[in-house]
Amino acid sequence: MLSISVIVPTLNEEEEIGSFLEHVCNLEPGLDVIVADGGSSDGTIGAARTFAKVMSAPRGRGAQMNAGAREASGDVLWFLHADTRPHPGSLQAMRSVLENPDIVGGAFEYNLDHPSRFFRITENVSNRKNQACRLFFGDMGIFVRRTVFERMGGFREFPLMEDMDLCKRLKEQGSIEIIPLRINTSVRRWLDEGLLKNLVRNWALPLLWQMGVSPHTLARWYSFGGDQERTEDG
Repeated sequence: MLSISVIVPTLNEEEEIGSFLEHVCNLEPGLDVIVADGGSSDGTIGAARTFAKVMSAPRGRGAQMNAGAREASGDVLWFLHADTRPHPGSLQAMRSVLENPDIVGGAFEYNLDHPSRFFRITENVSNRKNQACRLFFGDMGIFVRRTVFERMGGFREFPLMEDMDLCKRLKEQGSIEIIPLRINTSVRRWLDEGLLKNLVRNWALPLLWQMGVSPHTLARWYSFGGDQERTEDG
């Protein structure tokens, strides 16, 4: 049976990290869970140590996830965000998909944790697009065979778009799978920053990246003049 390591990049996730890690650890006894913290100034590290191995890493999701991957022991690396909650059947589904040696990795469909019809439409359109195009993003629970990840050199440590870049390069290594189990994703940023702003940003930035705009340029645009900490955290 393939062993799976969970890698979680964090930055000031005190409110989420405890319940998130408890949920993840309940998926399977003895699961290898690594939190790569980018310099939290709140109680994230203390809360995480109850459930996981915690390490410090240079700030930035790509750098943090690469650091966590180097400490992982699993055959499969599963990158999760602290404001998500994976489906209870996720581990079994990954192992089942990876029985096919042609599949090198993938991610999950996602569900936004708010009852509004706006979010139902948004998630359904996005899931259909991602399935059709075989695309994944960081909040979809990216997983990849360890050997393939190491052969690729891991994430490129961009300030933004490291997830899409990995997706593009991973498809050059073999097939990827978007598993139709939904990972629950927080809408906190949507509510904090505005629905329209997030909708435009979530569609415009990947399109601009595919058109050749530098991740460093996109990072400057990311917050529309807003919080740089958010940009550095991805």
